[in-house]
Order: sequence, then structure tokens, then C-alpha cells
Amino acid sequence: VAEHFKQIIRCPVCLKDLEEPMQPKCRYVCRLQCLNALQKEPNGEGLLCRFCSVVSQKNDIKPKYKLRAQVSIIKELEPKLKSILTTNPKIRKFQVDMTLDVDTANNYLIISEDLRSFRSRDFSQNRKEQAERFHIALCVLGAPCFTSGRHYWEVDVGTSEVWDVGICKESVNRQGKIVLSSEHGFLTVGCGKGKVFALHRVGIFLDVGMRSISFYNVSDGCHIYTFNKISVSEPWRPIFAHKRGTQEDQTFLSICSVINPASASAPIYSGEKGKDPSFCKP
Repeated sequence: VAEHFKQIIRCPVCLKDLEEPMQPKCRYVCRLQCLNALQKEPNGEGLLCRFCSVVSQKNDIKPKYKLRAQVSIIKELEPKLKSILTTNPKIRKFQVDMTLDVDTANNYLIISEDLRSFRSRDFSQNRKEQAERFHIALCVLGAPCFTSGRHYWEVDVGTSEVWDVGICKESVNRQGKIVLSSEHGFLTVGCGKGKVFALHRVGIFLDVGMRSISFYNVSDGCHIYTFNKISVSEPWRPIFAHKRGTQEDQTFLSICSVINPASASAPIYSGEKGKDPSFCKP
């Protein structure tokens, strides 16, 4: 969001703030100082736009007073906007000691021994067939599940080209092809093949009481997206999805270690210690 405002107030010619914005005959706007940088019409006095074929004569170029006022307001609010849309360090006290639930993992996902990392492969794992497992989608759920309180965790997506992270309802379909959308019970952010996303670690903060989940870029603390008014009619599960973008992409997705282990809430396990974590039922 903050970056979006920056793009609005930048001059497309010099990429500086749009002080004294001027609009030629076309729809593009530039700084008054940048008018001299525009190429002149051959054998004429008109200016050639750098972004389209329109030629502007001297009388065509008008000052944009309203835009100048808006730029001034945005620049004044930018520090406040940055402070609002960045991670509050205090949310790390809600960090969860999370692991992956192998019982839900698609058979084409390899899970690490410590149950905190995974990646996709071209061959299937020999795991027990069960209803809670994702059969087609390359997904795995995390433990514990959440029915109340505030919870924070971080996911290292490395250099993976295709991934999604977030939460889903306990009751989501896991048997066929699925669409990771809110309409189907999935609240996630991710990156698709062919997209450029300079993001290597995602912070996720779920506040069940406030019925919201927010995503942050951990490297700079910037806010990515927030889902509001989420349903609390059933438990929510952390979800992780991965697909190799290229044959050379061998990146693991990993749940990051707890920064302050003393304050983290621990996952609940069933069965033999060190094996698959339990998952809760609605």
C-alpha cells in the first residue's frame, strides 16, 4: 500500500516526487523541471511525450494544482502510513511453536524429520491413505489449530517460485482439485509462476478475537494484506502449499524457529514423541 502511494506521487520521467506537476496534452504528468527533458517535435515547437505519440504545444501544457495538493498531503502522511502498515515487534510474543502435520501432507511433498520444512518432488511418498490428506493439491497443514487467541508465525519461502501460505478452515475439501480462495475456506497470500515477488520470509499474525489475519514482509516489516471479518464458526489450520516452478527449483519452505521460546505456545502432539502432530476437530 505504501509503495502504491509512492508510485502515485512519482514523476514518470525522473522518478522523483511530483513537485509542480504539469500535464501535457496527453494524460501523462511530469514535473515542471522535466518538461525541458522532453524531446521537441521535428521542425516545430511542440513537445513529444516519452510514453505515447501525442505532441503538446506550449498552450496545451497545464499545471495540476489539485494533484500538487494531493502530493503534499501524501508526503505528509507517508511516515504515519509506514508506521501503521508495518509489523509491530510486540506481536512476536504471540509466536507459535508450529510443526507440519504429516497426516495431511500430499504424497508428493517431502517433510523434514523435524516437521518444519518441506518441498515437492516428482515421485510419491508411501504414506497411509486417509481422509485428512490432500490427495491432489500440493498442500500440508500445520499444528496446532486455532479457535481463539492471538498467534504469530513466520515462513521462509526461500527462492521458491510458486507458493502459498496462510490459514484454512478445518472442513476444507482435500480430496480433489482445490482453489485457494476465501470462498472455499482458504485465506492465503502467495506467488505464482512467472511473477516477481522479492519476498523471502512471510510473517503471519492471526487474531481470532478481532477476526483478522495479517501478512507481513519480515525483511522490512511492510504490510502485505489483511483479511477481516473472518469466520469463527470452526477451527482454523495453518496451511502451506508449494510447487516447483522449474526443474532446478529445489527450495524448501520452512517454518521459522521461535525467536523467544519461553513465550511461545507449543503444539500438541499425539502418539509417539517426534512423530506426526495431532490436529483438532471442530
